[in-house]
Amino acid sequence: MKDEIILEWHSPEHHFDKKNNDWYWILGVIVLGASILAFYFDNFLFGVFIIIAGLTIGMLSYRETKVVLVKMSARGLIFDKYLYPWMSYRSFWIEDEHTHGARILLHPVSSYLPIVVIPINEEIDLNDVRDVLLEFLEEEFLQESLIHKWFDKLLARW
Repeated sequence: MKDEIILEWHSPEHHFDKKNNDWYWILGVIVLGASILAFYFDNFLFGVFIIIAGLTIGMLSYRETKVVLVKMSARGLIFDKYLYPWMSYRSFWIEDEHTHGARILLHPVSSYLPIVVIPINEEIDLNDVRDVLLEFLEEEFLQESLIHKWFDKLLARW
């Protein structure tokens, strides 16, 4: 049985800011300094780990995000290849005044799982999204943790 798609849009996987050359120089200096300190204190494994982590961060920060298809069906919300079934979530909130654009916050039933954040394309009417979500979930004010907000502000300045 094929699910009937109620609403769909294209959206980036996550927010992407192009980094300038200074950002990469700062990353390199921090990684080099931290790894030299680790080697100085005879912690070679940690020094190698710092270098690998720095290279990974540098490579991942260079790659632009891909645009994925978001679908809302009777079974749940489909973000690219992943299904988020309605029965796994307690409530939702549409955050329309975030610095990176409107997005859906889904509160899971399990208290061990984090809030799921789905970006909404600016061409989609938020009232249509809210109407579909109200068919399956309750609307409740949600917000990301303070640490996520700090990282958003920190990364926005770089």
